[in-house]
Amino acid sequence: MATLLSLKNLTVTLTTGKKKKKLINGIDLDIPKLSIVGLVGGSGSGKTTTGLSILRLLAPGLQVQHGRILFERKNILRFSQQEMCRIRGNVISMIFQEPLQSFNPVFTLGYQIEEVLEHHTDLNKQQRKERVLDLLNQVELPDPKRIVSNYPHELSGGMRQRAMIAQAIAAKPKLIIADEPTSNLDVTLQAKIIELFEKLKKELQLSILLITHDLGMVKHLSDHVAVMNEGKIVEQGPTQDVLQKPKHEYTQQLKRALL
Repeated sequence: MATLLSLKNLTVTLTTGKKKKKLINGIDLDIPKLSIVGLVGGSGSGKTTTGLSILRLLAPGLQVQHGRILFERKNILRFSQQEMCRIRGNVISMIFQEPLQSFNPVFTLGYQIEEVLEHHTDLNKQQRKERVLDLLNQVELPDPKRIVSNYPHELSGGMRQRAMIAQAIAAKPKLIIADEPTSNLDVTLQAKIIELFEKLKKELQLSILLITHDLGMVKHLSDHVAVMNEGKIVEQGPTQDVLQKPKHEYTQQLKRALL
């Protein structure tokens, strides 16, 4: 299957004063088209930093020291800021771990989803409003006409997560980076979000980079899995192969702890 995104020898460093520390240490990772790739590991393993590197959203002090990030064979690291603005939320979207912190609290959800459409599509105002309602329906939120007028704090955690997914798919991206998308939800809601991802992948022909510590979620959703530990990918391959017969000691530990 053709590759949508490739990380080649990606190295990310944190600079504090005169010291540099490698947070990501020369990783290689491919995301095939129309697939879900799980990036799994414990806290501090470098998973989220990897996802943020792809969209060049690293915090001050962090920088890509070496490597390439190839999206459809073009190196994202060479793109201008203007080119990156056209990529973010349009061709590549990100679902962040905590929607309540990611949404702006002073604007309604409808306004914030419509803002993506205004920036990345040619839809007129009426078409954008209709598209927002369609998106909320697509992520199976009840009563979309009411929710467009709600503020983020007025929704439950599960409903906010669905609203963030609606925002992420608004411009019909090719790749979604989902960072711990179910970590703050109870088991029932986690199962529903997993079902939603499966549905959206098929309906929208998406590729998804699923960043998580949850091997159970990876087992249900991912076609491929890469296991990170201390900034390195220690094992990767087809999900069933890796989970059934993990070769690396760290993968074996994760399996015992999380499955």
